[in-house]
Amino acid sequence: MIAGLLFLLACSFVQISASKIVSDLAGIAALIRCMTEKPVSKDISDYAMAVAELRALDPNMPDLDWGLVSKFRPRLETPAQWEAIRSFVISIVLMTQPRGFNPVRTAMTILTRYIAWVWATTGAELSFEKIFTQRLLDAFVQTGLADRSPAYRFDVYRRIAVLIEKQTDTRLKRIPEPAPSDNMVPYTAAEIARFQSWALGQNSDRRRHNAYSILALCGGAGLSAAELIDTRVEHLANEGVHTTVSVQGKRPRIVPIATAWLPALAKAVDGRLDGYLFHGNRGEEYPPRLVQGYLSEQKWDLRVSAARLRLTWIIQQFENDLPLAVLKEVCGFKNFASVDRYMHLIAPRPANDYFDLIAGSAVIR
Repeated sequence: MIAGLLFLLACSFVQISASKIVSDLAGIAALIRCMTEKPVSKDISDYAMAVAELRALDPNMPDLDWGLVSKFRPRLETPAQWEAIRSFVISIVLMTQPRGFNPVRTAMTILTRYIAWVWATTGAELSFEKIFTQRLLDAFVQTGLADRSPAYRFDVYRRIAVLIEKQTDTRLKRIPEPAPSDNMVPYTAAEIARFQSWALGQNSDRRRHNAYSILALCGGAGLSAAELIDTRVEHLANEGVHTTVSVQGKRPRIVPIATAWLPALAKAVDGRLDGYLFHGNRGEEYPPRLVQGYLSEQKWDLRVSAARLRLTWIIQQFENDLPLAVLKEVCGFKNFASVDRYMHLIAPRPANDYFDLIAGSAVIR
């Protein structure tokens, strides 16, 4: 009898213990789930919904682009700063109607930084007329972007200036385009030899045309990105000995294309009788950015740069001993002072090698 009671008590104890263990394990499992599972909260959707009414300012913006705008979270000094200017920033961005990941992110980043700086520095009313002025833009680029490169400051200034001009019908004073960086060096012969495979590897005819036109005209005739954008097939000519390009823009000139780059030119033209050599939407407020955007998309170990190709061509002309007047003409220099920025890249030569020429006892070419 007693033995039976003891047996029942033991079984009850085991059941109670097992139940407690199971309960404890369930609690631990729930805790682990809470720690490892991503919380499905309404935070992100609420954050986006807070500015949902602003989408009416650009109703044709694709959903993916609007997602980038509505979920954008910049790194400002305090969250309160972003909360105060967020709706105004978005309304200004939508004025520009950006499309695509990079244009949208760039517009949000640049305009957020500008508006945040102006608002924090001046306490100005958040209205277009108060925030977007020549004086404040100049101050922002000079002070707010003091830690950035001249090229970046130029690009930011240009973007905001274009926005102001479109909205106010006023013409702003522009800052000059920065000179090539002193850190930029010409491409080596080995690097230049690799560019043919880069161009050939583009995945469509349009992209191959663009690649070969950059090589032929920037690398073979020293054109800038702005000059390349304006060049049409009709601007090319063959005079029997040389193939030349009639350069358009601020410094029109005729330049012979280097013989080594003529095969690239033929592939850029590809049988076309007219039209722009470089494909792209000329509605862009700064057309040379078409070239920059195209090159920035390239996933290649050697960075292709239109400016560096032009630099390489210019240094080659120095090495060809062109007279300064001819050099100024074919390079499109504004004045002879432009030569100074390239002098550190030119190999020094002993003056006595030119004594005969200086003394007038050598035949001048």
